[in-house]
Amino acid sequence: MSRSPIFTSLFSRLMFFFLVVMLIPVSVLGFSYLTTGRRAIINYLSGQSETNLERAAVRLTQLIEGYRHKAYSISTNEDIITVLENDEPQSMQQGMTRIYEQLFSIMKGDTYLATASIVSTTGRVRLSTHLFPDQYDLRYQGNDTNPFFDLSRAGVDTASTITMRNRYVTQNNVFVFLNILRKVRNNSGDVLGYVAVDIFQDSISALPRGLGFSDLLLIDTENYAAYSLIHMDMHGDFSHFPELGSITFPLKSGNFVSEGSIVSLIPIANTQLFLAGVTDTTMYQRNIDGYVVMILFVLAIGTILAGVLAYFFSRSIARPIDSLARSMHKVETGNLETRVTESDIWEISQLQRSFNTMVRQITTLMDLTREEEAKLQEAERKALEAQLNPHFLYNTLNTVKAIAKLHHEEDILLITTKLGKLLRNAIDNRDAETSLQESFALVDSYLTIQKIRFGAKLNTVVELDGSIATIKTPKLIIQPLVENALIHGLEPKVGNWRLTIRAYRDLSDIVITVADNGIGFPDHQQYDTLFEPESHNHVGLYNIHRRLKLRYGDGAGLVIDSAKDEGTMVTIRIPLGDESSSTKETE
Repeated sequence: MSRSPIFTSLFSRLMFFFLVVMLIPVSVLGFSYLTTGRRAIINYLSGQSETNLERAAVRLTQLIEGYRHKAYSISTNEDIITVLENDEPQSMQQGMTRIYEQLFSIMKGDTYLATASIVSTTGRVRLSTHLFPDQYDLRYQGNDTNPFFDLSRAGVDTASTITMRNRYVTQNNVFVFLNILRKVRNNSGDVLGYVAVDIFQDSISALPRGLGFSDLLLIDTENYAAYSLIHMDMHGDFSHFPELGSITFPLKSGNFVSEGSIVSLIPIANTQLFLAGVTDTTMYQRNIDGYVVMILFVLAIGTILAGVLAYFFSRSIARPIDSLARSMHKVETGNLETRVTESDIWEISQLQRSFNTMVRQITTLMDLTREEEAKLQEAERKALEAQLNPHFLYNTLNTVKAIAKLHHEEDILLITTKLGKLLRNAIDNRDAETSLQESFALVDSYLTIQKIRFGAKLNTVVELDGSIATIKTPKLIIQPLVENALIHGLEPKVGNWRLTIRAYRDLSDIVITVADNGIGFPDHQQYDTLFEPESHNHVGLYNIHRRLKLRYGDGAGLVIDSAKDEGTMVTIRIPLGDESSSTKETE
């Protein structure tokens, strides 16, 4: 089947691949951004708005709680309660200095940010840190205009309220945006009067700073009114704030998204107030529209650039690639002397240098392979020769055993027989593991030889639990320990020798102990160093310990317990694991 001409030239392929590489990511990115970009931006802005609104709510709560505490301190002041209880202006005049000192002491530091006013229920006693506000003069207020009317009708449990209903401008042209009203009671619980702490707008002027809101509103849910904490002159019902048209009632925490803005709501603790943060999203929408234009522009420029690059690349790389292909063909035919002349283009010259390096490495590797094959053959020859030595010694022992039997030399016959078994076990490399029964048989052969050598001086006890006799363990892990105990522990000792070898089951482990009453280890000997490869005097201990770790993991190993001139006990602990189950199946 003939290919389409559009894919036969290097230029057409490069042009195609350039366009694919450019169009796929740009298209995917553009489509993803357009479909999910607005949602991602809204989610991000909503999360950021909630975080910033929480910070603002904490600030406002701390501010309100501070003034609420001041109102409480005023309402519980004994001197003020006494004046209101007497409800006589004359009594107020007599202690006015002391009362004002206490009043200003409570409001210390806030006289330019708030005002505190006190009025009796009859309106006869009136006190204030500033000029007494007219709306708190109860002498001229009816129920419909009395600012304390709702508080007075509240139950006993309601001692104070926070409202924005009594906003006013002081005679010093300072705007009051929030009122904290509190009852003043005597010891009998009777209402004597009221405390009004009016918070000025200057106290919250720094509240919105650094939060990134286009507007920050304080909403009074009781009166359905809002007050802007950024644009101080904006306040009133919800009609003054179009962005609040997306929120639902009753108010609750959350985000309300509308065209061009996000409104986040959070309640102010212990009040009827909500804080609303308004985030303007029109700028982000304009950025999305600009991004669409940028994508179209990139596509147009990319198409033109792809054509230009495809043309120049096809011309610049065709010749050196063809030269490299011819050189590769020569190497395929076995000509390893082939080398490529490097191109002027850095990228292609790097490829050509790599090709030349590869050919040289192939030549070197072939030479090394030939050398390694020669060395391997030599090593194999030496290994085969080395195998002859143990077999020669084993055959020689058989000859000695035959002669000893012929001449009725029973000790020599017994020694050669046992030594033959030891040697046969040492040169038998077919299995890496052997049963405990076979390992104890090997120990028995070794001890038989030693008893002939040392006679009655050597006393041995060998005990093997029959339930574990067939369990497989690594070869030569018991006999070297017995040999170490005899050579290093017992031979230097004067008197009778006692050597005990035991193997038994301990819960889920196999425990093998080799104990002697020899000279023990010196006091300065560190047992941990015996298991290090650098401990040249105890290679056998390191070998056994390492093989146990490799075979069974950290649950296995050697433990040495020794006392000078008293003896040494070496304990091998091997986890049963799968061995026990396999043994039961065999049985």
